[in-house]
Amino acid sequence: MQIYLKMLFIFFTVMNVTFAHDSRSPSSIENHSLDQVSKHIYVVHGTQELPNPKSRGFMNNPAAILTNNGVIIIDPGSSTEIGKQLLKKVKEVSNKPVIAVFNTHVHGDHWLGNHGIREIYPKVPIYAHRRMIERVNRGDGEEWLKLLMGMTKGAVAGTKIVGPNIGVTDGEELSIDGMKLKFHHTGHAHTDHDLMIEVSEDKALFFGDIVAAKRVPNSDVPQDANFKGSITAIKTMLTRPIDIYIPGHGVSGGREVPETSLHFLETLHSSVTKYFNQGLESFEMKKKVRTDLNKYKDWNNFNEIDRLINFVYQEVERDNF
Repeated sequence: MQIYLKMLFIFFTVMNVTFAHDSRSPSSIENHSLDQVSKHIYVVHGTQELPNPKSRGFMNNPAAILTNNGVIIIDPGSSTEIGKQLLKKVKEVSNKPVIAVFNTHVHGDHWLGNHGIREIYPKVPIYAHRRMIERVNRGDGEEWLKLLMGMTKGAVAGTKIVGPNIGVTDGEELSIDGMKLKFHHTGHAHTDHDLMIEVSEDKALFFGDIVAAKRVPNSDVPQDANFKGSITAIKTMLTRPIDIYIPGHGVSGGREVPETSLHFLETLHSSVTKYFNQGLESFEMKKKVRTDLNKYKDWNNFNEIDRLINFVYQEVERDNF
C-alpha cells in the first residue's frame, strides 16, 4: 500500500492534477452545518473536493451519535484541526463528553482527526477493524499524513498519528451507554478492512466509503479496492433493517443512496466483463465503457473513469484465470 500512496503523492502534488468537484459547496469544515439525520445521529456532510489548501484537508462526513451520557464520534476527519472543529460543532447539540471513537477504514481523510479528539479526551477508546490497526502500525498512517501535507500545502501540520487501539470485526456488537452498535465486514470492498456500523436504535448505517453519494465509488484509491466485493457489501447491507444510510462522502438518505452506488458499480463491472469476454484489452474498451456509464457523467470524479476501468479489468482478468 505504501508504494501506491507514494504514487498518489506524486500524482497530486507534482503533476498538480485536479478532479471534478462541486465548486458551489463550502469547503473547510467551519463552513458546513451539523445536520441531524436521525434521532441520535448528527453528520457534517463534507465537501466533495479533494483535500486542498482551501479545504484544509476536509472532505469526509464526520459524525456524532448522542447517547444518554456522552457522544460517540465516527470518522473525525483528516487532521487535528478538523477533529477539534468537529467537537466544537457537536457542542452545539451536546455538552456531554466523547466516550468512544470509531474509524471506518485507513484512508487518512477519515481518521487522522483522532489526534484532535484525543487531545481533548486523552483516554477515549478508538475502535476500528483489526486489519486497520495492523495497517496503521505498519506505516500507512505516516504515508497518508505525508500525502495530505502535500495536497494541502501544509494545512494539516501539527497532526500526529493516533491510530485506533481496539479492534473489532464482522458480527460483533457493542452496547455503549445504552446505544447498540453492530459491526459488519463482508470482505474486501473499498478496502480490505471496511467497518460498516449499524446503529440499531435509529435503524441507521454508516457505510464508510463503500458508498459515496453522487461520487464515483472507489475512484480516489482504486488500487485499494475490490469492485466485486463492493457490490457484495452493498447488497448485503440492503437486506438489513435500515432506514438511514450515511455514506463516506455525499448526503445521507434512504435506500436510494446505496442503491445508486450499487447500480453504478454493477454497470461498470458488467460493462468491463462484457468487453473482456469479447477479447478487448483495457485500453480498447474505455470509450465503450464510458458510453455505458454516460448517465453518471456528472458525478464527482467521473473523469477518473479510465483509471477505474484499468483496475476493474485486472480484477475481471484475475477472476477468469
